[in-house]
Amino acid sequence: MKIRLMETNALEQAKKLADQIFLKQPEQPSMGTSFPLIFEPGSTHSYGAFDEEGNVTAFMGLVPYTIRAEAAKIRAFSIGSVCTAPESRGKGIAGELLNQCKAHAERSGASLIFISGARSLYTRADCRHFGRAVEHRFNREEAIQMESKIQTIYQVREMNPEDIFKIHELIEKRSASYVSSVSELDKLLGASAFSNVLRLEQKVLIAEQNGDSVAFAIIGVPGTKMTPSRPATLMEWAGDAEAAASILSQAVTRYDLPELIIPLAWQDRELSTWLESAGSEGKSIRNSGTVYLVNGRELLRQIAPLIPEEASGMLQAEGDHGPYLYKQGSETTRLDDEGLLSLLFDPDSPYRNPQSPEGDSADQGFQLRPIPLPYTEGLQYI
Repeated sequence: MKIRLMETNALEQAKKLADQIFLKQPEQPSMGTSFPLIFEPGSTHSYGAFDEEGNVTAFMGLVPYTIRAEAAKIRAFSIGSVCTAPESRGKGIAGELLNQCKAHAERSGASLIFISGARSLYTRADCRHFGRAVEHRFNREEAIQMESKIQTIYQVREMNPEDIFKIHELIEKRSASYVSSVSELDKLLGASAFSNVLRLEQKVLIAEQNGDSVAFAIIGVPGTKMTPSRPATLMEWAGDAEAAASILSQAVTRYDLPELIIPLAWQDRELSTWLESAGSEGKSIRNSGTVYLVNGRELLRQIAPLIPEEASGMLQAEGDHGPYLYKQGSETTRLDDEGLLSLLFDPDSPYRNPQSPEGDSADQGFQLRPIPLPYTEGLQYI
């Protein structure tokens, strides 16, 4: 068994293996259709295991991203479409593929790897649950209540191809998003990755006010071709929170949805407040999947734009995987990788002091705010 970086001529085999493992219904689109960033020919970062005849027996998709978190740009990879042929399981191949992906990310200067799974393969290998999100389950009665609360008139319609630049502009204004070009966004919209995974039909709705596009939402709804594995689900949104709330309430009526699952990143508080005002209680959940800290020093370098110069010494790394010294006034806390991820990305982290530290340090009065991340079960889901 040989494990190596995938070449373009082997991607077709990997796609067939992924289809064999993941497709649950004949009408479900091929993994190659849903995940073009993994399976389309070109420069690849993915790894595969090959038998003596050169056949792909296991595969791990690896895709590079830049995540913009306010003023910071985080270099990251995402892992997905992980599959092993039945006859090759139980041999530790997936674990070795994961090791190769970690090393690849390290060589690339990435700081994080986001994994779409949370099974023991990952948690045993220091991949951790991370961040925080809120999940609403929005029903018809709440949608009617929402419409009565919204005073602004929005025209809500399905997306036209000519709307691509408007949607791209709205995404770029979010506090946290995956960086993508207009053409990449167009490709991802057409791929419908997470909607296909859930066997839902993707809808893209836009809210307009006085002719201007002020919000959009991507929603997977039950269709006629496949049996869904989950109720209708919000995949992505951006723009004005009130306008987005109007989109969601009108979507429930437009598509006759008994329920709409709405997962929101913790920073999407304004939209969550609108949903709560209509009676939809939010449930606190983790961000989806797990994350691996590739290099703590590199992560601190990449988030440096979020820390004022006078507070630049408050968080330091003694090694690539810690320990990390977090100074709050006269107190210093030593953190490991898990503690650092908690401090940086979890608004409920026990390491974040809600009160300004007392003392004479240079960082007195500066609070290290949680860094926003996109909710990972969205348009760029891998």
